[in-house]
Amino acid sequence: MTLERMFDAGVALLPAGIQPLVRRIDLSFFRFATVGAVGFIVDLIGLTLLVRFAGWTPVTLAVGGLSVMLTTAMQARFVSFPIAVASTWALNRNWTFGGNRTTSLLAELASYVTVQGAGGVANVGVYCLVLYLFPGLQAWPVIPLAIGSGFGLCLTFVGSKYWAFRTP
Repeated sequence: MTLERMFDAGVALLPAGIQPLVRRIDLSFFRFATVGAVGFIVDLIGLTLLVRFAGWTPVTLAVGGLSVMLTTAMQARFVSFPIAVASTWALNRNWTFGGNRTTSLLAELASYVTVQGAGGVANVGVYCLVLYLFPGLQAWPVIPLAIGSGFGLCLTFVGSKYWAFRTP
């Protein structure tokens, strides 16, 4: 069953009054979110393996007069996130935004990495903020990971669709 048919079947289950509104949602967003779920799983696996087995200890950074402690879970995220970005590029290029593009492969990749970098700042920033606000979640990094990923998803979809994978 195609994504379009699953979407139509899901919309048919909704109240008739909101079906026209839901049908206006761009299907590429659902493809992008599906690829994002794959990236989330890659990120989670990398994060979990690094937190449990890397043997890292918290690090305190002094920047100017500000001192910031990076926990093991925070350090691991700076490694797991780029791996997740690399894992999503080909899927988004070929499945989500497949089509004729006018930019070169290298220019497209550079645009995608830039968009993901901006989304990553939002994603990792929210992740770290949640860990600072709720230190008990250090033992459950999947929760702040999900919250950060949600923030990053919105930003990176717009950047990917209208800049990195734009079609003529």
